[in-house]
Amino acid sequence: MFGRLTNIWRDNGLSLHTKFRLYEALVPSSLLYGAETWSISVSNTKKLEAAHHRWQRKILKISWKDMITNKTVRERTGQDTLESVIRERQLRWFGHTYRMDSNRIARQVIDWTLPHFRRKRGRPRVSWTSTVKKDMDLLGLTWDEALDLTRDRSEWRDCTARCAFTARGRTKV
Repeated sequence: MFGRLTNIWRDNGLSLHTKFRLYEALVPSSLLYGAETWSISVSNTKKLEAAHHRWQRKILKISWKDMITNKTVRERTGQDTLESVIRERQLRWFGHTYRMDSNRIARQVIDWTLPHFRRKRGRPRVSWTSTVKKDMDLLGLTWDEALDLTRDRSEWRDCTARCAFTARGRTKV
């Protein structure tokens, strides 16, 4: 998507504000399609953030030789990190699925486990549930406390926004 809009990014007649409004509307939405259900690892997060910053730098016409930090680039653009966007989307999806009826498939999948399953030796893969639990740890919530909070939609939305804000504050990318 970003490459298709190269003529817009190069256009000197458009303001940076307009360019970033277009960027925000088109690029992250297509890049993060379905991110609510991703089980995202640290290496995948770094790759996404690197692409996000590279594109922002290209719009701002900043070379890597200019030695400007990613934090400064984000301050100039007013954009959030993709990590905080993904975290907020995943927690919202978690709340949405737990408010569903227990007979819906999306709700059943979260609680479902394979009977008599033994995983292979080595480090376990990152799962969606473990990603959500890690986000809840940032908020200081247990699984049961989070389930209670999901029942009230507005309270859960405030909670997810707090988690995304916490992620923004501690990001070092």
